[in-house]
Amino acid sequence: MSGKFYRFLVLSVMSALIVLSVLCQGDVLAAKSKDKGNKKTILSKRAKGEKDVNDVVVKKAEPVPAGAMIKFKEVVHDFGNVTPDSLNDCNFIFTNAGTGILEITNTKGTCKCTVPDLQKKRYEPGESGTLKVSFHAPKFQGATTQNVFVFSNDPNNAKAELEIKAFVRSQVQVEPEKLSLSLVAANGGAKDITLKSIDNESYAITKITSQGDVFKFDFDPNKVSQTHILKPKVNVENLKRFLIGTVLIEINHPTCRTVKVDYVCMREFEASPSAIIVRDAVVKEAQKRTIYLISNYNEKIDIESAVSDKGIIKVLSQKETKNRFEFEAEITPPAREGKLRVFADTLHIKIKGKEQIDIPCRGFYKADKQ
Repeated sequence: MSGKFYRFLVLSVMSALIVLSVLCQGDVLAAKSKDKGNKKTILSKRAKGEKDVNDVVVKKAEPVPAGAMIKFKEVVHDFGNVTPDSLNDCNFIFTNAGTGILEITNTKGTCKCTVPDLQKKRYEPGESGTLKVSFHAPKFQGATTQNVFVFSNDPNNAKAELEIKAFVRSQVQVEPEKLSLSLVAANGGAKDITLKSIDNESYAITKITSQGDVFKFDFDPNKVSQTHILKPKVNVENLKRFLIGTVLIEINHPTCRTVKVDYVCMREFEASPSAIIVRDAVVKEAQKRTIYLISNYNEKIDIESAVSDKGIIKVLSQKETKNRFEFEAEITPPAREGKLRVFADTLHIKIKGKEQIDIPCRGFYKADKQ
């Protein structure tokens, strides 16, 4: 190989190395520039509260609350269907999820719940306990909800509330469950009452009672059957005094001792409004009111008189319509007695051959300017 050719080869190799070095250096600078730009973009997004695809999400562990913290696994217990007057137990499991010692100072249930004392009342952080609750179901069919309260030194939940739900299902069904009675219909419009066992158990009726002896029933306490039909006899005069009430029927069914039938009845006549309220009253400055006397059974109304005890209320006029009377009344506030700020009177409307309707009136004098 000649010397000229050797020098030419060396120079070519050196030139190639120089070009390659320059190209590599450019790629590095470009990469650094791109990385710098990406960092600026990420920082900009983070400053605005935005997320970037290059961000790595790291979940922070939730801090353990300082002090005691009572945490229940469940705060509601549903017994589902239960029998009347039955006792039912359930457990509420809790944990001290805080950092301090949990101290339970008291437990309290509503009228149908009994909360026994806990085995212990101090719980270390992370320690669990069980609260046992006894639920005494009501005697009558229907949905029921009761509450239990747990008092502790948890600063954020010092009175924890638990809920107990159940549906009391009687094995003896009553039809109808409610009677709609009338003061003008024969026998108060009462329907027969049917008691039927749905679990094929036979039983006898032992006793029947109602408020004010509104109802009387003929029944044989020695009759044992799955079905009983009662024919109520209504004392209408007693019904006038007890328009709303309940018939209690005691039986000796294995799982049901008492069933009930509610009843309701409209008054024969009623006033609207049922009471008169006068506000910002000024002595001797009369105020007018319109009063309606309504017949709930569309009877003819024959007014005997309409007067008040003290004469504060005076009826100016009265007008009869199909099933009601319309009265225009005037209320004149009397002179104040000392520092009293109120006055009172009662309007008595007497209906011929019927009950008397009393409408109380209560007035409040206008406050004195200071």
